[in-house]
Amino acid sequence: MNVFSLRATIILTLITIMLGPLVYLSGIRKDGRESELMQIEASITETRDSITVLKSEWAYLSRPDRILQLSERFLDLKPLDPHQIVPVGELSKITKPAQSNNIEEANLIWSVE
Repeated sequence: MNVFSLRATIILTLITIMLGPLVYLSGIRKDGRESELMQIEASITETRDSITVLKSEWAYLSRPDRILQLSERFLDLKPLDPHQIVPVGELSKITKPAQSNNIEEANLIWSVE
């Protein structure tokens, strides 16, 4: 019985010696993966913060009063005259002109009859 326990002790010691480096390397690999995961999570947090800032900038820049001021400043738009507004019932009267060789008529795409 003493021999069996000596053999078992030697075999288990050899197995422990062989598996020790594998366990050590697994721990190092796990630490590397955890470091990589922390970097990815930091990047995700940074990206979310950037998205929040961009959304607030967009909300600020797309304010209706600001857009109105910019349109008045940079666009040459004027209010519609009453004769430019067509009732819905008269929209069916808009037709496409017949093809013509006249350049002026060719530049007109739609006409109201």
